[in-house]
Amino acid sequence: MNETPADVVMATAWYPPYDLGGTEIYLEGLVQELSLKGLKCAVLVPRVPGAPDRYEHRGATVWTYPVELPKARQSGGATRRHGQFDRFEALLRLNPHAIYHQHSWTTGCGLDHLRAARAQGLRTVLTFHVAGTVCLRGTLLHFGEVPCDGMVEEIRCGACWAESRGAPRAAAWAIGRLPRALAARTLQGRTRLATALSARALAIGKGQELNEAFELSDRLVAVCQWLADTLTRNGAPSDKLVLSHHGLAASYLAEAVQAAARKRSESINLRLVYLGRWDRAKGIHVAVAALRRLPLETPVELSIHAIGAAENDGYEAEVRALAAGDPRVRFLPSLPHRDIAEALAAHDVLLVPSLWLETGPLVVLEAQAAGLYVLGSDLGGIAELVAGTEGGELLSPGSVRDWAEAIGRLAARKSQYPLPKFQGPLRSHADVADDMINLYRSLPPALARESRLVKIDP
Repeated sequence: MNETPADVVMATAWYPPYDLGGTEIYLEGLVQELSLKGLKCAVLVPRVPGAPDRYEHRGATVWTYPVELPKARQSGGATRRHGQFDRFEALLRLNPHAIYHQHSWTTGCGLDHLRAARAQGLRTVLTFHVAGTVCLRGTLLHFGEVPCDGMVEEIRCGACWAESRGAPRAAAWAIGRLPRALAARTLQGRTRLATALSARALAIGKGQELNEAFELSDRLVAVCQWLADTLTRNGAPSDKLVLSHHGLAASYLAEAVQAAARKRSESINLRLVYLGRWDRAKGIHVAVAALRRLPLETPVELSIHAIGAAENDGYEAEVRALAAGDPRVRFLPSLPHRDIAEALAAHDVLLVPSLWLETGPLVVLEAQAAGLYVLGSDLGGIAELVAGTEGGELLSPGSVRDWAEAIGRLAARKSQYPLPKFQGPLRSHADVADDMINLYRSLPPALARESRLVKIDP
């Protein structure tokens, strides 16, 4: 382990090449760009099956540490101390003057890891990437139906959580109002009933976690405006909170431009594409139902490139059954990231029918770079990326009628003239890295350590 200590330690629950989602692509690009700008980065990540103790990935050293889950349930929700935690602490000690920048909120990379970094005297930054960091349910949809303001309130959040675990709505509200002491005692239970009854205690714990995270972090980063607003409502100090939107890799931007410039195969059909996970909250069924609502002679086709979700509750089979017998819907293999630019450029419209609040999604930026029109749900990050642009349209989440009408309009429009394209500038990973360098420079001097950061040119 004799190597130069890092300037920045990135802590995350997942990292390439073993995991590759939107957050992982973001973080991989950030690490690369920071390295190009003179900062040495190390990545700490829980070890997954098949991963070594240490590996190199695109110029960065990645250290892994074991995570042994406690046998008994503990208070504090998802951020509970795991077995062999000392291995994580030992990795922190290899970088005594680093900035600690955490990107996840899980058992393997959560509140206890942030505490450990602070205890070792490191300056700390916490980036919020997903709604689940502030929402027990994970979607920021009140009772799974309408957007929530994200304010953690023990009775309301407890009721919402209990309902998500199977309690009828009326019973869920009663559970949310259980006395605090009774709700807390049920935390040690292992049954489904005990889980539901502990809802109020879990909501209290979520609020306490957020407050402690705000206290332990020198800076808090939100990747979209609605998430920044949510953190503010929950008490995030304004002098700590920084908004830094997603960006794209320079290599992808170049590939997308080249792919969009190539001559596409002539087709009278409006070519729709979905890229994402098999997850009910992603609303794939809405898109399929909307297309099925249109007459068969409508010149339209839909390509679905979906990857498996962590909890596939039969949703994929449900969507396939919904599309059965309609040749306009094609279920295709998931795509490696290197093929996304080419695949997008072969289509006209990206569909993002999400039913929950996205913090991106990255695929919207990728589609805009490739020259696609975007049909997206009028929610969260999707709305932030599409609103006010000529190259997209926002629709009512879950409204099959609205989605069908929009697809029908675009199919008719394509038969007459090309669809408009996104014209504005797109952020890059280099822009994100510049944001982070400015943030690192702003950290409180009382916790400052000797670092090569002072040598970075403006």
